[in-house]
Amino acid sequence: MTGPFREIADRVFIGRYPQWDVNVGVVVGSDGICVVDTRGTLKQGQEVRDQIARLAPPGAVTHVVNTHVHFDHVLGNAAFPAARKTAHANAIAAMAGHIAQVKQACLEDASPSDELGYTADDLAELVASPLAVPESGFAVSAVIDLGDRALRLSYAGRGHTDGDLAAAVSDVPVVFFGDLIEEAANPSYGTDCCPLDWADTLTDHLARLPGGALVIPGHGLPVDRDFVAAQRDAVGIVAAVVRDRHTAGMSLADAMREPDTRLPYPLASLAEAFTRAWSELAGP
Repeated sequence: MTGPFREIADRVFIGRYPQWDVNVGVVVGSDGICVVDTRGTLKQGQEVRDQIARLAPPGAVTHVVNTHVHFDHVLGNAAFPAARKTAHANAIAAMAGHIAQVKQACLEDASPSDELGYTADDLAELVASPLAVPESGFAVSAVIDLGDRALRLSYAGRGHTDGDLAAAVSDVPVVFFGDLIEEAANPSYGTDCCPLDWADTLTDHLARLPGGALVIPGHGLPVDRDFVAAQRDAVGIVAAVVRDRHTAGMSLADAMREPDTRLPYPLASLAEAFTRAWSELAGP
């Protein structure tokens, strides 16, 4: 396949793009093609579409799967108007609101980022991009039929967001995890993260991984079961530290400032993890 894509298993391709360092998956079957995540603007989605067209006739993309709600994985959806689009029901419910917030943030600050690989033009394209919300949602599992193979979607609980799915190719040991797993950076704790549940969710997904599985993160290089298990343990430690500090009666401000050698990630990167968890632990 030409362009940024490379074949990692029989008719399974991944492309890693510089803007937000995001991965896109392509799974080719006898009766269709599924794209897993579509990048962060309409133009970027069109670039993916054009690169796929060199492998198959234009319009051959029959399905799109969004691994979760975030803009860098969904705003290219509109480049595939004829494709059936699927995401977890929670992601679908939150998508319009999330995109509106991101666009407003871009209008307020259009500064480029060398670290995240985007320019001011990319942000302008983001603001102008229409959102194609997936038509098909599911609660626990779904199957994307591609003829001689399928993509099996599963939801095991909350983590990076409350609507992260895993997408496993039926006949080769490749599973797309979206941002439940990060390889290019530490796990991203954003304003919609679910830090207390993340480790348990990964434990459930680990139990379903086929032998020798290649796991595709939302950002970065493919990883293996051991990498997923290690990151599961790390996010579990974050949850344990948060719980310990809440149980000890610390204020949120003190909990966010107090160093702890157990923490696997810099304390400054965990502000939203503490804030979100504190709110849940406080109850109604």
